[in-house]
Amino acid sequence: MKNIAIIGAGMTGLSLAYNLHEHNITIFDKSWRAGGRVSTRQHDNYLFDHGAHYLSINHSVNQLNEVVNRYNLGQVIEIDFATDYLKNKKTKKKIIIGQNGMNSIPKSIFDNIKVKNNLNSKIIKISKNSNDLYSLFSEKEEYKNFDYVLICIPYLQSKELSKDLIDFTQIDSEPSYDPIHTVMLSYKDNNNINIKAGLNLHKDISFFMNQNIKFNELSHDCWVLNMSSEYTKNNIDIDKTELEKYAQSIFEETFDIKNNVSFIKSHRWLYGQTKLSYNAISKKNWINSKDNKIFLCGDWVQGKSLSDAWDAGEKLSHYIKILSV
Repeated sequence: MKNIAIIGAGMTGLSLAYNLHEHNITIFDKSWRAGGRVSTRQHDNYLFDHGAHYLSINHSVNQLNEVVNRYNLGQVIEIDFATDYLKNKKTKKKIIIGQNGMNSIPKSIFDNIKVKNNLNSKIIKISKNSNDLYSLFSEKEEYKNFDYVLICIPYLQSKELSKDLIDFTQIDSEPSYDPIHTVMLSYKDNNNINIKAGLNLHKDISFFMNQNIKFNELSHDCWVLNMSSEYTKNNIDIDKTELEKYAQSIFEETFDIKNNVSFIKSHRWLYGQTKLSYNAISKKNWINSKDNKIFLCGDWVQGKSLSDAWDAGEKLSHYIKILSV
């Protein structure tokens, strides 16, 4: 049995913990909860999936399907979906959503795998001991004697954390992210919008989704809007009030909304989604140290979806098992 530290409690970190359960696992995350960008935000009586919106019913990661079914984590719904709203392309679409918001999926996995964890612990340094084991340091504590350290956070953060342990001159091209501004808004009265989600609402809004189809307890009409990556990059530090007013005006003009907004808030995802994956560049599934003890992995390895993140962890776990024999 090996002592394994997993830095990052997103879907890749959870996949690794699930697949390496026979080892002594400790998960670290700077957040107070598991899930990473699979995030459900609550404000008073408002609920919004403002990170990952849904799980595709057609994804090809069989193990993730098995886990979702095993723990009863999701439900399939069919909605009216705009494949391209600007071009009036619409269809019926089946998707998988969490039983209580999308974050309920990673939260339930985290609760079920029952591993040691240190949430609210941002790891700022990793060092090798004299006995060839690794120590992790937060601002307040040291965590000693790990055989493997698996870093499952955004690539640039992973690189910064491991730059003294991995030779990054071997990396010819690096994966990249698109940032995304997300706007959450709600109306007291139902606006009776038939399309419940879709792409290309506007040149500056790449995705929109109704939240009432996910949360039956919502009494107000709640929506999440993703600004396009191009708009976000061009307005990365925009004043939040200005951003929110702009997104609201587009949404209300598009659907001829006369009701007054009852709630609006925005969030910037600096690493919103993978633009160019490491696997697409290199055909490799992780980045590792020379001694095969430090590994970098995450959704940036395989792609931008929730299932890609799980797949990345599953692939690396198979290799760790071989090394551990």
